[in-house]
Amino acid sequence: MDWPMVAASVLPQFEPAPAPGDDLGSGGAYGGVDDYFLAHGLTGGYEGEPLPARALAELHAEVRLHSVRSSELRETRALWVSRFDLPAKPNPAAIQTIVDKAAYAHLNTILFQVRGQADALYHSNLEPWSSYAGAGFGQDPGWDPLAETLLRAHAQGLEVHAWLNAYPTWLGKTPPPEVQPRPMFHEFNALYGDWWVQWQQATPPVPMTLNDNYLCACPAHPAVAERIVAVARDLLERYPLDGLHFDYIRYDDRMYSYDPASLIAYANAAASTPGLTYADWQRAHVTAVLQRVRDEALPLRARARLSTTAWPVYKDRWNWFNGYDGYSARYQDSQGWAANAVVSAIMPMMYGPSFTNYRDRYQTMAHDFVGGAQPGAVFMGISGEYTSFAEIAWRIDTARSAGARGQALFSYSLFDQRGYWQALRDGPYRDIATPDWPLIAAPSDAPGS
Repeated sequence: MDWPMVAASVLPQFEPAPAPGDDLGSGGAYGGVDDYFLAHGLTGGYEGEPLPARALAELHAEVRLHSVRSSELRETRALWVSRFDLPAKPNPAAIQTIVDKAAYAHLNTILFQVRGQADALYHSNLEPWSSYAGAGFGQDPGWDPLAETLLRAHAQGLEVHAWLNAYPTWLGKTPPPEVQPRPMFHEFNALYGDWWVQWQQATPPVPMTLNDNYLCACPAHPAVAERIVAVARDLLERYPLDGLHFDYIRYDDRMYSYDPASLIAYANAAASTPGLTYADWQRAHVTAVLQRVRDEALPLRARARLSTTAWPVYKDRWNWFNGYDGYSARYQDSQGWAANAVVSAIMPMMYGPSFTNYRDRYQTMAHDFVGGAQPGAVFMGISGEYTSFAEIAWRIDTARSAGARGQALFSYSLFDQRGYWQALRDGPYRDIATPDWPLIAAPSDAPGS
């Protein structure tokens, strides 16, 4: 499509992107929960073993006791279960194994990935079946992974929150096959050309194309927002979910998105709103889709919660990361969401760092996240990537000391490979806890109120 004619005086100023400084990742900051699997080439499925008979007996006895308790510790203990955590040929027995191990370790919440790249690990009329459901992309596997997770987790007293990748629409250089429902990649290309994807800063800007990582949709495109809200509504209408959990709820990088649709819309907005920066305009669009999910989808399911991941540095107040933070480089106002009840909780991805004075910095940033949110709205993300469980236990204790009312553990396969379930049960999760989620109220004029 032709490049739009927009007055230069209202266009965002192109600024050179600084090179990232120290980061929070093992060899690079993880921009989404999936990034660990992508960076290590671990996308072929994970085969886990069921709990031994003795542990299962302990678990079943404990579940019976748990059902009659009236007063318990309140702390959210979540476990990310990615599509990459599932075996190559997943089945209900594999889901049962995941649930058993989470319950045995005294976790109480499963964040189960249902949308990785505009596909579905559940029966959907909006998006095609994920190949990770076991039968090939777009093919009905004959079972419903989300329904099985809900059935088995709820039977053991665990909450289930559907985890959705917001803006990734495909992974890899080969386009998705044409199936029904039609993949978002093909449907949106037919309707909007390449104006719906994120465009990289250049002269002129360049649209993102299929690559070794994710192809990402533009948060400011109205049809993209409509799709996300529609998927959220569909899930809450048809499944007894305890909540929705969004990852990749941000722009891909500070060099995005300079797509024609965004530039035109920003020019119009800037003309009527003096002083509006492009960065603020982009942040507002990411926030707006969460507000719509909160107002239009959440009321469909009583007491459902809304949560997101968060870039591990909200604002680089300490100049530790060369300004490469969530707020300025990803246009993600995570603390604003948690402070203003846009979401119930945020989960900062505070993963294995490679910088100096790590523990001091971890403590500082944990306090920064908690201090910038409403009470109870921060659950610290902790990776199982460490070779010593003592490092994980220290992070759980530090998060608690900072005032975080929960943790989110990444991820099932990492904790399973290292055999950390018993250590969790015997150590920081010795006592059973009830999930502690702040409730957010939709405005009085929201649908369903």
